[in-house]
Amino acid sequence: MPDGTAYPINPDVPAHVPPDRVRDFDVYQPSAPGTDYFAGLARLRAEAPPIFWTRHNGGHWVATDANLVREMLRDSDRFSSHTLVVPRANNPPGRGFVPIHLDPPEHTQYRAHLSLALSRKQVHEMADGIRSFTIGLIEDLRPLGECDFVADFAFHMPIRVFLRLVDLPEEHRLGLLAEVSKMIHPGGDKAATVKHLMDYLAPVVAARRANPGEDLISWLSVREVDGARMNEADLLSMCTLLLIGGLDSVANTLGFIARFLADNPAHRHRLIEEPAIISRAVEELLRRFPTVQAGAGREVVHDTELGGIQLKAGDVVMAPTSMVNFGALDYDNPLEVDFDRQVPALGTFGHGPHKCPGANLARTEITIFLQEWLKRIPEFSVKPGETVEFVSGVNISYASLPLVWSVD
Repeated sequence: MPDGTAYPINPDVPAHVPPDRVRDFDVYQPSAPGTDYFAGLARLRAEAPPIFWTRHNGGHWVATDANLVREMLRDSDRFSSHTLVVPRANNPPGRGFVPIHLDPPEHTQYRAHLSLALSRKQVHEMADGIRSFTIGLIEDLRPLGECDFVADFAFHMPIRVFLRLVDLPEEHRLGLLAEVSKMIHPGGDKAATVKHLMDYLAPVVAARRANPGEDLISWLSVREVDGARMNEADLLSMCTLLLIGGLDSVANTLGFIARFLADNPAHRHRLIEEPAIISRAVEELLRRFPTVQAGAGREVVHDTELGGIQLKAGDVVMAPTSMVNFGALDYDNPLEVDFDRQVPALGTFGHGPHKCPGANLARTEITIFLQEWLKRIPEFSVKPGETVEFVSGVNISYASLPLVWSVD
């Protein structure tokens, strides 16, 4: 764990759990530091039972079969989103975050507003601005011959795009990143972190609701739910969720993509020589490096059966969406990056009613990064002598990624 804190192991296995379905597995640390984190997930997908019980993080089920994961994420009547992470105490009290902790039909109207705000059309209209901003960042880095890709690019490009989208000061970036990091890594007081984020956003939300502008928070503030304007508490909850998601996920993914391209010049050169394949390559890279790992839990609503196993009401089942990406029956050689591969069943953005509404924006940002970085810094590698290790949690990330390149 990044802070040395491990969540408790519950030695008591419920009576309804078959003994042969108990496995020693920590959803926050599926692979040892210094290894390929995603290879550990692929091994789990290949070797573990389709669904098993672990004593870690308070005790819960884990589904490894892609079809079971999809079944759970589609079926909110049996599997509620009220509990998304383990241990159970780390989920917000009450309604949780709107709309991610809500189930249909209550979830549907809130989600529809987010989907419209981040639709393909809306993102397309933002693309020129994102591209111009990205080019400026890369041009500033190019003459230096080196950078910490995480600190100097990944934690700038998508995060500053998001802060502009919601019209929050860019100088608040590092402070907000520090708070969001506490939410996605194990340990720490999650309730206190949520309070800090809400305290920061509350006056912003109130002001935008009273006097809407052109930003995303203002746009959401005038949306209706059940025929009435969204109330301030739900708007604050939704904006806090957006802040947590918008300041982390794409930045982490960019880090893994940059590391892969640094270590694999043949793949990098192909993208340079055949830029028309970049959109297809983005899908494959998203498949191979699904950085959101442990936030797709579900609480069993009533006694039910899943994969031949009886589950009890109140059980928590983790449904890692990455399992959709690594199935040998779904993909040949799933750990290989193949830019010619068809990726029809990407699990990276989730599945079902709660599929990530920011997928269009994420794809656009990654595409622009590849197009513009490879034009300007085509040859780069990890700085010799440096060790690059992942930090695990709800999301997987690199704390640092030192890159070097020649300067003409």
